[in-house]
Amino acid sequence: MIPVVKPVTLSLVIPTYNRAHLIIETIESALAQTVSFFEIIVVDDGSTDNTDYLLSTYQEKIRFFRTENQGVQAARNRGVAEARSAFVTLCDSDDLFLPDYVEKITKHLASSEACNAIYCNFIIFDENKDHSAKLSTAPNAFFADSVCVDNVYVKIPDLYIKTLTYQPFFPTGLTIRKDFYASLGGFNIAFNGVGSEDWEFTLRVIEHTDVSLYKTPLVKIRKHSSNDSFDHVRQNIGEAKVLEYALKNHKTAKSREAIIKKSIENRRLLAFDGAYARGDFVLATDLESNLKSMRVTWRFFLKKMILKLPCSLRNRMWLLTQRS
Repeated sequence: MIPVVKPVTLSLVIPTYNRAHLIIETIESALAQTVSFFEIIVVDDGSTDNTDYLLSTYQEKIRFFRTENQGVQAARNRGVAEARSAFVTLCDSDDLFLPDYVEKITKHLASSEACNAIYCNFIIFDENKDHSAKLSTAPNAFFADSVCVDNVYVKIPDLYIKTLTYQPFFPTGLTIRKDFYASLGGFNIAFNGVGSEDWEFTLRVIEHTDVSLYKTPLVKIRKHSSNDSFDHVRQNIGEAKVLEYALKNHKTAKSREAIIKKSIENRRLLAFDGAYARGDFVLATDLESNLKSMRVTWRFFLKKMILKLPCSLRNRMWLLTQRS
């Protein structure tokens, strides 16, 4: 008897919070697929705009859940828990799918039974234009000694450490096996409000499975003024917190402790320089207190001394350093 092979289907999970002006475009891109998603699940994380009203017009096309505001991590976890397919795709509520996303991803999954998680290349876009695809900026050595089959990279060596300097793995466009997601515990709600919150989950995915990466862009990531990633100080602080957590909880990080600690210090210094540059002296002073092990340069020493000056003198000296 010839075994019956069930087709691979994808449940889409879209967490949202006060994105009424953007989420409809996201949903429409999901509905415009050449091969349909099995279901589209939207989890509204307690929005205070008219998201609820707008989504009510899609009653027959989406499954809609509204929760109290708990953060994007909890919203993603709720959506995945509600999913009825073996695989779940994630998408933030300001991003878009290209029309052949489902077709390309399900084709790969159907031929790769061992695949637990596949990310994809993406195009950055804003209100003016599309920008270059993310992987066009990959370092030359990033894919060295990896395998590329049917436009999909697999077996990328030392991937956990490589993401310290180049991170092309975003939640939007990730398709993950639901039971594998559950085995990881989902997204960590302790990172609610932390910059680069999704990176900790990505590191867990990389640590526990051979991640696949689709070479061709299949989604578009929107950049706009309300993106958290626009605040580079916040992002660097968040990344340092993620790595500190990883050192305590991820086996891979513990085995590469020296590299991880150096990366934490580098991010703290970037955050300090950024806070100082924008004149946030309270934050800069707080960040400086965590940089005791840094090798002191004359620029760092100068900034540190200026922060200790009386307010009026500090402000004048700060202005001088900004002009130089």
